[in-house]
Amino acid sequence: MSVDPRAASPLDGIGLIERDGLGERLDGASDRPTVLCASPRLAQQLQADYAHAQAARGRRVWDTPPIRSLEALLTDRAAEAFAKGVGRDVLSTAECVLLWRLVVAEAREDFTLLREGEAARLAAEAWRLCVEYDVSLPLHAGSPEVEAFNRWAQAYRARCRRLDRDDPHEWRLRQIDTLGQALPGRTIVLAGFDPEPPWLPRLVASLQNGGSTVLRLADGGSERPAQGYCASSPEQELLAAAHWTRERALAQPGSRIGIVVPDLGARRADLMRIFDQVLCSSLDDLASSSASRPYNLSLGQPLSDTGLVRCALQLLQTGIGGLDLPAAGSLLCSPYWGDDDSRMSRANSDRLLREQGHLRIDLPTLQALGSDARIARLPPLASQRRADPEQWAERFTEWLDLAGWPGARPLDSADFQTLEAWRDLLASFGALGDVLGPVPASAALAQLSRLAGERVFQPQSPPVNIQVLGVSEAAGLSFDALRVLGLDDEHWPPAGRPNPFIPFELQRRLGMPHASTAQELAWAERSTQAWRRAAPEVVFCWPATDGDRPLLPSPLIQAEADGAQTGTPAQPADHWREARALAQFETFADHYAPHPDLARPVPGGTRLIGDQATCPFRAFATHRLGAKALEQPGYGPNAIDRGVVTHRVLETLWRQWRDHATLASLDDAALDRALGAAVDTELQRMATRAPQRFAPTLVRLEAERLGTLLRQWLTLERERPPFTVERLEGRMEADAATTADDDLRRFGPLQLRLRPDRIDRLDDGRRLVIDYKTGAGRKPPWRDARPEEPQLLLYALTESGIDGIAYARLRAGTVGLDGIGADADLAPQIRAYTDERDTRDASGWDALMGRWRGELQTLADEIARGLASVTPKHPRQSCRDCSLHALCRIRELAPEAADDEAAT
Repeated sequence: MSVDPRAASPLDGIGLIERDGLGERLDGASDRPTVLCASPRLAQQLQADYAHAQAARGRRVWDTPPIRSLEALLTDRAAEAFAKGVGRDVLSTAECVLLWRLVVAEAREDFTLLREGEAARLAAEAWRLCVEYDVSLPLHAGSPEVEAFNRWAQAYRARCRRLDRDDPHEWRLRQIDTLGQALPGRTIVLAGFDPEPPWLPRLVASLQNGGSTVLRLADGGSERPAQGYCASSPEQELLAAAHWTRERALAQPGSRIGIVVPDLGARRADLMRIFDQVLCSSLDDLASSSASRPYNLSLGQPLSDTGLVRCALQLLQTGIGGLDLPAAGSLLCSPYWGDDDSRMSRANSDRLLREQGHLRIDLPTLQALGSDARIARLPPLASQRRADPEQWAERFTEWLDLAGWPGARPLDSADFQTLEAWRDLLASFGALGDVLGPVPASAALAQLSRLAGERVFQPQSPPVNIQVLGVSEAAGLSFDALRVLGLDDEHWPPAGRPNPFIPFELQRRLGMPHASTAQELAWAERSTQAWRRAAPEVVFCWPATDGDRPLLPSPLIQAEADGAQTGTPAQPADHWREARALAQFETFADHYAPHPDLARPVPGGTRLIGDQATCPFRAFATHRLGAKALEQPGYGPNAIDRGVVTHRVLETLWRQWRDHATLASLDDAALDRALGAAVDTELQRMATRAPQRFAPTLVRLEAERLGTLLRQWLTLERERPPFTVERLEGRMEADAATTADDDLRRFGPLQLRLRPDRIDRLDDGRRLVIDYKTGAGRKPPWRDARPEEPQLLLYALTESGIDGIAYARLRAGTVGLDGIGADADLAPQIRAYTDERDTRDASGWDALMGRWRGELQTLADEIARGLASVTPKHPRQSCRDCSLHALCRIRELAPEAADDEAAT
């Protein structure tokens, strides 16, 4: 038999006191009531209301009213009992959570669990429900989950006995049963107990048995009709709420404004972003980063998510087991450790680690970089002997001090409160010795990290009149204006979430929270009715869509939905735009950068010319400013690695062979031996330089891939007409007089360092330039009016007697030559320029070379003049693979570039 969720309340039979009457009773000299609130927030509001009433009467001094939360009262009684040595010690919240984790972990062989941590949390919740609802254990085992919980509960109770400690939930009920003795013969007013906890009848009975008169504080005013508002999306719903809040706060300064969000945890980040934009856009200003917000958010964030504590945990993890690359990058760039003078060198270490291909970084790796003197002094933590939590707390503190945590800069108020919360967390961790015992460093840090993730932290801020609350935090509160969000049919009323470790029928029969849809419906109905009474102006809101999914208003607000307003509020102006509108600016054209020093070689070589063709700003920023995106390492060699190895293998082989005749004279076995030796040598050389990307297994796989690919290429080379390799990318070892200056070529006003991959001379004296391409094929330069890949053209124009140019395509499935020449018989797959659509109109090969010279001369002249305008050749295509958007601001100048990026 189930309990009716709408059954009579234990408070129905006791007296009722209105809020106005409460103030008068608190003013009385005799029989002054004590108010026990369900939450500290309600206690603070009632105290503020009383203070406001006293000030309105002209009083400057008054006695503090006896208004407090029930939890604060029980905590004070526990402290008094502890000081007197009465009763057994009570498990702390951290100890209780840890005990359940240990109990569940010990039984993993008996019950397969996908997530032990979540199972322990639900088991601890099931224990609390059984204690509060006075359910005897073991439970009737109708499922494997309930059977497992019975065993866990027995083990948990046994551990409590061995530790000689009380369970906090059982202890709390005993405190409630004896509370009437501590408050004898008084008038007690209960406020805000909705939903009503299962122990509420025991509290009322205890107070009445102690001779106290128990009253219930009325919810507030009478139920009023609310307004409805339908937003187009969840984002627009938040934006409309922020604008509405701003308008109310400006129209009635000092008014109490409430925003209730049922799923506040899921929407916290979006809400803060939008409310900051609308209500306090000055936070965008770096100089105002620590300014107080004009609103208070009831839901904090895990302590581990704060920058200060995240840095501490990452530092400790570095000394124990290492970090993955994203976490290591966050640590190296954090301002919360080390010296200010070393911040740039640490940021440079992040760059080097990425370029070297590290995917995981440990303490020796950081120490080898030498970016911070403090790192060199840090001892490894993993090798230290096992210790209890209190000793580990001391070691961790000393280790962090050596690392310069929490940094050299002064802490603002929020950071200082975070530091105090960290110290309190370490104290809680240190008190786990009886439960945890001696553990190694890794287990100690894992437990500390779990505690930090479970502890909700919210820095204290000055009192504000705008409150953003969840449903339970808003219970019993009153406002001048209230707006409730997220009241669509999918989220309100919420779906039932019964605990899997208690029989479902038992949960429904006892009316446990979230046990059934009927239970959630009854709670949602009471909450909705209470909101209608909570303020003179109430607005119920919901989004019409969530992504592509249409939504309807909750049936609980159908009356408001029938006459709902709709609208799309204007986007808030960014703070920098507002500042810009008020500032005076001196404007100048920045299309041209300072001229490069033409007396010296300009950096970039052929890539400089290609980037100038793609976008002048890209060429300037990349080759003159040195701007580049951070590398994103992955497992195994990347495309650049493969290209480098391929080039070096072919260079090694042709340095040995030198001509087509030597290649043709090799039988298959000799060719395979030479090729295999060259591949192995270059891969081992690369593995020495970047062992993170070239693990032994990956080296073997890469050797097989590269050997097969180059075997196909060399087979094609055998079929070519006889030739001699006249020049290779690397300088010839036999020519001792060859220097780096021999690679310099003057092209127009520029000195460029050019190193063609290879130049072949055929037996008839004709010369062919070859450029190896291991990546995806792009448009060849002879088909591009403003060539973005000008290498072959530059090589041909800066060498004498070139009769053809060709790419050697070295990619699986596309192995072969791709080029054009004065004639088609230079090599297989080389086409005569007269057979190409884009070049057939040239009067001759020399005329075609002259055309190319003119195209590239234009680009060289632009570079010499310093042209650096943000004018991509093809905004959609050219910007897709560029990493300089933050510098060039292309999204503001060419919205189509941003649209294309979003579409892809």
